[in-house]
Amino acid sequence: MVGVIFFCLGAAMYYYVLYRSRLIPRWLSAWGLAGLALVFSMALLIAFGERPSGPSGMLVLLALPIALQEMVLAVWLILKGFNPSVVASRSTKTGTD
Repeated sequence: MVGVIFFCLGAAMYYYVLYRSRLIPRWLSAWGLAGLALVFSMALLIAFGERPSGPSGMLVLLALPIALQEMVLAVWLILKGFNPSVVASRSTKTGTD
């Protein structure tokens, strides 16, 4: 469960930065943050008592939103990439002439 908790912390930072920078649509990064909250609650349930012998239906349902979001994010980045207007505005602000 330690690995899942560290995944949640790292992914939360990742989605927070994507949310603030608007490189991807905000609904997509907010979906990631909400899905991480569910995965984190799943990790806490397992750590503090819910010991499934196999994949429990409730635990799988808690992990499903982030799994689907990761696939949607991958397809989004392959097809559309980052928001070009944000990338262009950030490159002109940081450019040294």
